[in-house]
Amino acid sequence: TLPRGRLPNAMASATASPRVQGIAAGRSLARSARLRPAPVRTRRPSPSRWRITTSAGLLDALEAKVPQSSTAEDVDEKSEFRSLMEKAGVKHQVRLASGARGRGLFPTGPVGWTESAVLLSVPLDVCICAPFGDEDAVANELGLNDGYKDTCTILRRAWQRRNGAKVPEAIVSLLDSGSGDDRELGVALWVLWACENGGEVWEAYARWLPKPDGQMPSLLLANERELTQLQDPTLAGEARRLHDAMAAAHKKIAVANAEARSMNGRTVREFTLEELRWGFALMASRAVASPVGDGASAAAIMVPFFDMANHDDASAVSAIKSVRGTEDGDVDNGMRVAVERAINQGVGGPRVVLETTRGLRNADDEIVIQYDPSAENRELMLRYGFSLRGNVNEKLPRPDDGSPASTCALTPGALKLALEAKGLMRESTPPEERRRLISVVANACLGLGGPAEDDSWELDEDACAKEAMDAVALRMHWQQVLDAFETSAVEDESLLTAAKAGVLPGATVNVVCAVEYRMERKTALATGIKALDAYVEWLSEDDGEEE
Repeated sequence: TLPRGRLPNAMASATASPRVQGIAAGRSLARSARLRPAPVRTRRPSPSRWRITTSAGLLDALEAKVPQSSTAEDVDEKSEFRSLMEKAGVKHQVRLASGARGRGLFPTGPVGWTESAVLLSVPLDVCICAPFGDEDAVANELGLNDGYKDTCTILRRAWQRRNGAKVPEAIVSLLDSGSGDDRELGVALWVLWACENGGEVWEAYARWLPKPDGQMPSLLLANERELTQLQDPTLAGEARRLHDAMAAAHKKIAVANAEARSMNGRTVREFTLEELRWGFALMASRAVASPVGDGASAAAIMVPFFDMANHDDASAVSAIKSVRGTEDGDVDNGMRVAVERAINQGVGGPRVVLETTRGLRNADDEIVIQYDPSAENRELMLRYGFSLRGNVNEKLPRPDDGSPASTCALTPGALKLALEAKGLMRESTPPEERRRLISVVANACLGLGGPAEDDSWELDEDACAKEAMDAVALRMHWQQVLDAFETSAVEDESLLTAAKAGVLPGATVNVVCAVEYRMERKTALATGIKALDAYVEWLSEDDGEEE
């Protein structure tokens, strides 16, 4: 962690180094300066460090290792959460506990060692399932959305039967609208209404949901002081635009109620703006997007119990989610569902399933999923209220001025080899830092590159000089961005330490998450600066190979 505006000895300034100045000025290099003969294979990046995990779509630098478990503290001492799952017809091998990531899902014991095992199977008639996004007018005119709309309607009616509660017409009219904004408002209102009037399961489950009174980190719930703590005007601006959109949506509640009354339909309580913001925050952070019906259009699905699982990097993931049995035939055919459930010990029909992707060793090995495998920290903060340390998807800034720093693309194979040769990427490098280095390569090279590119690159003296000049330009921009922050990463870490000790006044959950976010941005930039310094130095070295 670096103080603002300074670099440790290992990260000496590129502009201060005579060697670097010579490269940047295009002066001649050593005779063998990175002219890499094709037959040489001894210094290539190893697959374990730079492997692409194509199945998850991630650039995962880690071996497939099971993370060390920690003791999880049970938060369901009276088995109320477990009893509620059973009352809802949920088949499960999970428990609710608190671990290193806070409250989350843990297995009841070792599971998933010989084959993938189902951890949770939640019937869709327990879930809130509703249309999402704008309706395609052309598809609607041609009747291509009919199956999708019918399936969502059937699932809504199934929810009403299961929970003994009829959704008010004021909400239904919003759900059936062709406007994405109306549909999102309808889902948020359905969630809020279900927490108060949605039957025994939903009313009981509402007690387990994070409350808006400081328990739930979310930029949708953040105040102005908390937004400024992000030290990111772009992200704060996006959050403010969402606040404005929620305020506009709040005014529609009265309109929907008036329309319902005119049709002798039931209204919904006119929730306060603060309550509505909580409903939107729950929807944004906990809903699953999945195609339903033969039209395969996306629906938003709020899944009780399942939404307690925490998110992390691909290397820590132990389970994957899927939505099954939502084709029109599955939804309509009650006999088929009954037979399937009889064969599969109660599991069948439309359902949301959570199953293992690796063996879980014991009851303290947390069940971890990925909410979005491609999200950078800015997206994670906006949608879920948290960020990751060492996010391989992180986007490092570039200027928008047509300069070399804005357009350059370094050679992936050369940069990878340099980071290994200079000792930055090695087996002993901490996992978080290894992921940051992958992000640096992807940002500096406009892509991580693949095995074919790693094997085919070659840099002559002129190409080395161009690489070094581009690397220096990008490095200088990253340094300028890092220097512009109001606090340093060291200061941020001190604030987090004080907040965790309970001695930082005003340290709300949103403030803490904002400081975590901005500290990681600075740490990622510092890693990028260090990596490019090492690359420029490596480009100037004589590798000792005979031509």
